[in-house]
Amino acid sequence: MIKEGITGFNCSNLEGLEDKLELLKKNILGLKKYKINSIYDQNESSNYIRIKLIDYLENKKIDLLINCQYGYSCCVTNESSWMSIKFTEIPHILEKNVTNIFPCLKPEYLNSKLNDMDIRNLSKVEKEQIDYWETKTKGEVIFNGYD
Repeated sequence: MIKEGITGFNCSNLEGLEDKLELLKKNILGLKKYKINSIYDQNESSNYIRIKLIDYLENKKIDLLINCQYGYSCCVTNESSWMSIKFTEIPHILEKNVTNIFPCLKPEYLNSKLNDMDIRNLSKVEKEQIDYWETKTKGEVIFNGYD
C-alpha cells in the first residue's frame, strides 16, 4: 500500500532530507568508485531528487532517485526521462551506502501494476493525478513527473 503524500501533493519534504543527502554524498564519494556528475533537485514537475553518477571503474552511468516525501530511493538507467523511467537494480557496492539512509525499492516492486488497494490511502488530488496521467505502475506514482 502506498502512503498518502508520496506523490508530493499537499505534503512537505521528509524531515532532515538535506542532512541525509549530505551523508549520502559523502558515502558515495567515499567509495572512490563513483563520481557525482550532477544533482537535480525536485521541482514543480517531479517529486524526487535525481543524482547522476558515473562509475569510474566500469565507465557506466547510473542515476539514483530519491522520493522527497518519504525518502525511498531507486536506481534508473541514465537515459530515463520523467515520462519514461527505466528502473534497474542498484549496484551491490552502492546498495549498502544508500539503503542505510534511503530505503531502496526494487525494480520488481516499482514495475508492478498499480491497483485500487495500493492507492486507497492517497488523497483525492493524488488519485486525480494518477487518473489524469494514466499512471500504470507503483514506480510511476512513487517517482512521478506530475505537475
